[in-house]
Amino acid sequence: RQVQTQSQVEETKDEITPVTEWVPHTGGKKSGRNFIDRMRCTAIGGSGGNGCVSFFRDVFVPRGPADGGDGGSGGDVWLEADSSETSLSCVKQWLKARPGSNGRGKSMHGGRGSDITIKVPQGTLVRQIFVDNKEAQAEGPNPGLDRSSRFLADLETQMARRADDKASLFVHYPRWEDRNDLKGVRLPAEFKAFRWAMAHAPPLSADLTSHGQRVLVARGGLGGMGNPHFISTEDRQPHYALRGLAGQTRVLDLELKTIADVGLVGMPNAGKSTFLRAVSNAHPKVAAYPFTTLNPYIGTITYDDAAQITMADIPGLVPGAHRNVGLGHAFLRHVERSRVLVFVVDVSRPEPWRDLQMLRDELDLYRSGLSARPSLVVCNKADAGDIARRNFEAWRLIAPDLNLVPVSAMLGKNIRKATHAVRQMLDSIRVGRT
Repeated sequence: RQVQTQSQVEETKDEITPVTEWVPHTGGKKSGRNFIDRMRCTAIGGSGGNGCVSFFRDVFVPRGPADGGDGGSGGDVWLEADSSETSLSCVKQWLKARPGSNGRGKSMHGGRGSDITIKVPQGTLVRQIFVDNKEAQAEGPNPGLDRSSRFLADLETQMARRADDKASLFVHYPRWEDRNDLKGVRLPAEFKAFRWAMAHAPPLSADLTSHGQRVLVARGGLGGMGNPHFISTEDRQPHYALRGLAGQTRVLDLELKTIADVGLVGMPNAGKSTFLRAVSNAHPKVAAYPFTTLNPYIGTITYDDAAQITMADIPGLVPGAHRNVGLGHAFLRHVERSRVLVFVVDVSRPEPWRDLQMLRDELDLYRSGLSARPSLVVCNKADAGDIARRNFEAWRLIAPDLNLVPVSAMLGKNIRKATHAVRQMLDSIRVGRT
């Protein structure tokens, strides 16, 4: 080991410049974020391999027929819903499949590029977006977005040049670039059909809600054809072959909306996480301060007859959440798929019925009719002395038709009544659908 003097250490400190450039998150545990429910990524299909220009040669056959093989097609990029995934942190910013292999002589075709399948959580919405340089600059310092838009612009320019310059679509035999006359060459129908399908592909939009559901997000390029495909009466020995086509490139917006039978809705520090821990196998963080839960937790409730339902603990809702105040849309998007809503209200607060009205108003302002789903009101912290008891009695007189269940999630009292009420609501929904 070398020992540095004090002057050398000070010189080294002067040479170090702090990094101030913003680096986009690409997922994974090293980045320090464990939960991602929305991200942007770029999917690139593998390029097709080039066709081969080759001729059969043997001892007594100096000028044999063309025997160049076709190039292999590029790999595809797939997204697949997996029930074991809970976050989009498993998705990288760049998803690229492997290219196909080039064709070889003796009619040996190139191998197809391998596909890649990316696992995403159930409830992931996949949408294709179109960005340009102006939009990228308007959204601020996002190097990943800028690089993606530049890549797409360059790719479109290259494809336009290839469409205009017919010679760039072909691979030439060595020293035959100027000798090959490609004016009368007709492109294969399969090649033209593939280019048309890629140019007129509709925008991608998919909703992955069930386990194992897959969607093709980027198609691999078509492999080029060898020189035997271009034999004609005018040219018995073509010295050119077709290049492979580039794979499809799409910029995707992924949005996760948690799928659960029951969604817990409440204000910060109302006891939602404590209630979920008491009724299910989930163990969200519990503390005596608001916004303890920063991302959804899903727990499974198992009944005596082995029936199971899923319940999601959602981050706390504050006034103005429909305008993205607080955790805002990061909370509300996970409520949309719940079939039953459980409003967890702190009954020890003054006039707790106003908290319930605020929660319902925020849900309706975010999405009309969202609060009209079957719901149950859990009056938590019912063990908080005479204040909680008086509030509950007054609430029951004000709203006699409201389904109120007093519980103490911390002590585990009366929670069985709440879970059975939820079970009855879900059973009635299933019977209504059948």
